[in-house]
Amino acid sequence: MLIDWITARVPLALFSPEDLIRLRASGDRIQRYNLATGDVTWETQAWDSIRSDSHHLSFRVGSDVLWVQGSPARVIGDGDAVFGSGAAAALDLPGCMARMGAVLCAKLMLPCPPLRSWQVSRIDVTGNLLLAELASVRVALRLLRDCEGGRYRVSQQAGDTVYWSQRSRIRAGKAYAKGPHLAYLMRKSDYDGRAYTESEISLAGSLLRLELRLGSQLLRERLSKPWHELTSTELTDYWHQYFSRMLGNIDITDMNIAERIKAVAPTPGQAKAALMTWALIQAEGWEKARDLQSRPTWYRNLKLLRAAGLGDADLASGRVVALRRPLLHAQQVNSWEELRRLAA
Repeated sequence: MLIDWITARVPLALFSPEDLIRLRASGDRIQRYNLATGDVTWETQAWDSIRSDSHHLSFRVGSDVLWVQGSPARVIGDGDAVFGSGAAAALDLPGCMARMGAVLCAKLMLPCPPLRSWQVSRIDVTGNLLLAELASVRVALRLLRDCEGGRYRVSQQAGDTVYWSQRSRIRAGKAYAKGPHLAYLMRKSDYDGRAYTESEISLAGSLLRLELRLGSQLLRERLSKPWHELTSTELTDYWHQYFSRMLGNIDITDMNIAERIKAVAPTPGQAKAALMTWALIQAEGWEKARDLQSRPTWYRNLKLLRAAGLGDADLASGRVVALRRPLLHAQQVNSWEELRRLAA
């Protein structure tokens, strides 16, 4: 796994007047003006890029903060954004932010603000699952396109990519085929990242990329600690909780679902109610079944169905999805060396 993206800001009050003059003079500005009078009605700083070989970050000077965003993997090691290295691969959030801040300040000739003065508003945690081949990755994506309901809202489908809840400021997800994405990047005339070899692109064809975005509202309101105290274990747990709930338990089948519900239900009556909810979902679909029950009843029965082993992919389709088994068996891969060994 790796930290694939960070967006953060730091107060401009931490910089000297001389540094502020240089900062405000850097980069491009966007203006909106009145054609009749020529008066500027609105102005803002554009996002500008900092590039060096395979390394790449973006920054913007706001009214009272300096923004930075990008993939920490792109500024660590050789810029590999598939598996990353160093702090990015170790899910070391403070280490990633320290490196990004150091690169930004060195390029802008600024003193580096203290690490804890940065405010992080977005973190992308990414994992790569190894499937049999590119065809298997595309089959998995077809399954994931149908996974909708509860916290998952398929907001866009584009080629080999599925997005969930793109506009959410709490959590959002993305799944795509990494091999075709790498091939697309390498064909772009303006691509300035790490140069991946044909062999690496071919190996990446079997990778299903799953990205979780932790948004500003979650980081601002729902953390019980400062962002710099988030551990690699906690970031990994966020990723697993988001994507594991899609697929449920590998042992559940259409044949044993009733027994599994009875085994987790506190009473026979609650087991019967959960089974009736499952039958309603099968007959009417997720949305209609939810509308036909009171909110407390719906969520009580839903909790039992998930405890029995049903995933959101099953609940969205109204059946136990057999195609999820290859995904549940898929192995997470964390380096090119591991990928080469497993693919041999």
